[in-house]
Amino acid sequence: MSEKKGGREKKGVKGGIPYEKRPSRKRPLNRHEMEKPEDLNVSASAKKLEQRDLEGIEVDPTFGYHFVDFVTVFAALSNIVVCKVCHSEVTFTESNKRGLGFKITVSCKECERKQIPNSPYIKNAYKINRRIILAMRLLGVSLQGIIKFCAFMELPRPVFQKAYDDVIAYICSATEVVRNNSMSNAAQEEKILSAEEGQTNGITISGDGSWRKRGFTSLYGLVSLIGWHTGKIVDVIIKSKYCKSCEYWTKKQDTEEYREWAKSHASECQANHEGSAGKMEVDAAIEMFQRSEELHDVKYVSYIGDGDSKTFKGITDAEPYENITIIKKECVDHVQKRLGTHLRNLGGKGKLTGKLIDELSIFFGLAIRRNCKSIEKMKDALWATLYHKVSSDDNPQHDLCPTGENSWCSWQKAKATNTLNDYKHKLPMHDEVFKAIKPIYENLVTDDLLTRCIGGYTQNSNESFNSTVWAMAPKSMNSGKKIIDIATNIATGVFNDGFISILKIFDVMGLKIGSKSFNLCQDVDEKRIKKAEEALSDGAKEARMNLKAVRKEKDEQDVNLEGQLYGAGIAD
Repeated sequence: MSEKKGGREKKGVKGGIPYEKRPSRKRPLNRHEMEKPEDLNVSASAKKLEQRDLEGIEVDPTFGYHFVDFVTVFAALSNIVVCKVCHSEVTFTESNKRGLGFKITVSCKECERKQIPNSPYIKNAYKINRRIILAMRLLGVSLQGIIKFCAFMELPRPVFQKAYDDVIAYICSATEVVRNNSMSNAAQEEKILSAEEGQTNGITISGDGSWRKRGFTSLYGLVSLIGWHTGKIVDVIIKSKYCKSCEYWTKKQDTEEYREWAKSHASECQANHEGSAGKMEVDAAIEMFQRSEELHDVKYVSYIGDGDSKTFKGITDAEPYENITIIKKECVDHVQKRLGTHLRNLGGKGKLTGKLIDELSIFFGLAIRRNCKSIEKMKDALWATLYHKVSSDDNPQHDLCPTGENSWCSWQKAKATNTLNDYKHKLPMHDEVFKAIKPIYENLVTDDLLTRCIGGYTQNSNESFNSTVWAMAPKSMNSGKKIIDIATNIATGVFNDGFISILKIFDVMGLKIGSKSFNLCQDVDEKRIKKAEEALSDGAKEARMNLKAVRKEKDEQDVNLEGQLYGAGIAD
């Protein structure tokens, strides 16, 4: 008895068995932990992405999922099949349920039970749980949305919040790998095209910011840079003023646990911006300019921006490159909108109508785009759009309008076809209106502004990209920075390379690709190209302009007929 006691007191021994020789008794994972991805940084997947041709992604036409009424289908099967070994009746039940994943247990009276998973595995986790979370994120749907979808479809409850957060972190890492690869390819392509155009010292990019909320109270904002020749994203940053973990731990600021947490949290903190929401665009643009050489081995030497922010001034003050002066290019669309804003400030009953303002603004923008290689030609074309409107049969003022049968000016067209005798002007702009408008044109039609308009650059691509992001992270739904990161990563791939880039994300995550998803991506990309080509046609552009003018005129007629029905203080 004393020997037994002495054995127990010996360090490192329990029941006479040394610790180092005892088999490990690691606690088995619970059903929620099994769905957690083991490697959140996707480093192995990143290497795989770099080493293979992603356009040749393997597609398995036999792979796919189907909704099945479990009881109805398997009850029917039980009535028509028997065990091949013992020839007894077979029953089918569910087991090992985790989210949408489960095993079909096949049982008979004599033989050992067999289990068949309803979905392939990644380690211990069902792939179906990761697939539905990624698919729903593509639609902008959160965990609560998945729960509702599953409930109304009489599907099992999806994974719980902790497992969902872990999968989201994994998706974020996987999408970041695909995004970085796409941006790198876009930057190299932009460098080649720029060199072909004679720009060898760097590339021209357009930049624009977008916020989660209107005004300057937004906690999140994103800023993108797009290569002018390729129209592809070369860099993007998401700025955040909020971190949920920081908010939670601030309440325990004076504790030892807080100090321990703070040591490791700095690299994971979701808040990466201090200051106003408006300053996000400035800070992000500076950061992207400063890392361009490290990221893509290129300098951004020309910046296309608007006059709405101090972004360009912030970039030039930061001096990201030695001995290089960054050139500012003006967005033609914003110059056009600037004219519209000035004209609306002159609006009023008996003066400028919305239809006339839109016409003048559109013609102003077209004049710049059609003559964007010459300041003098731009000047003539811009003044031509105004004097064309004040022309009358008694006083035609079309000297600056383009000549010939193909001119947009109907008077010049009539002159070229010898039909001026039959030509009648529309009712001209009133003299008082012309006198009010002319100073606005004089302020805008300057050498300084038109110099920045040379090239006819716009930020249309940036604004299109912004809408792609917010479609996957809807502004109407509450979500944190990581969800916006995922939406931005996916949007970058889709914007640069088409919907087929989504399959690259599935590939990196180890999810099998079937013919249905592959065919959809190809179909969407083909329709996108066709739609873009149709939208660029002259007929489509003219139809859009005419439709907008008709709607504007109809709205004004309705307001004049009904009177003002809504406005600040109108009920007082």
